Amino acid sequence: ARRPVLRAMASMRVARKKLHEYQGWPQGIYPMSDGWVPPAYPGEEELIAYEERVNSRRKAVLVKRHVCVKNLAYDELSQQELLAKAEFSMYCMPIMEGLYSGEGDERTWYLIVYYETAKKGKVERAFKALNADISDIEQVPVDPDEAQDWEKELMYDHGASKFKAIVSAHEYFVCEKGTTEFEDPWGPTHPDGPLWD
Repeated sequence: ARRPVLRAMASMRVARKKLHEYQGWPQGIYPMSDGWVPPAYPGEEELIAYEERVNSRRKAVLVKRHVCVKNLAYDELSQQELLAKAEFSMYCMPIMEGLYSGEGDERTWYLIVYYETAKKGKVERAFKALNADISDIEQVPVDPDEAQDWEKELMYDHGASKFKAIVSAHEYFVCEKGTTEFEDPWGPTHPDGPLWD
């Protein structure tokens, strides 16, 4: 009666993945051609436990809206208490001073607002309370296969009821159709660009 059990166990070992195929395996040059890995690298048990933890996380189905608000509304919307209360996250991009954005309170922020469809009413009320009605702005589903890295991260964060505002490190410039900046395949250049070289 023991032989079938041993055969079953042997076939399970054959079906295991190679270490570098696990989700938690650090990307790099390892394993070497002879199979050697540094002792500090995770073992098979750790990788299996990590993969089970990752796969057990809830991944929320999100939608997004593209919104522009002034600095005062942005300051309120980016507060952690409001994000948690209204259950949404944002990717925030400041618009460079110019035709569409000013200084101080007149600064414009381009926001991509992420939330679960069931939270639509809460999100719209949060924006409306700050004189930024978004009810007419199109709601677009976030495709998990085509999503940006931060969008994939937000799906898991929302699944764990965590909400945040991610602020871009760059200012963005608005190019109008028909201008040389819009037509340039390399995009607009900053007037002080040569000074940065």
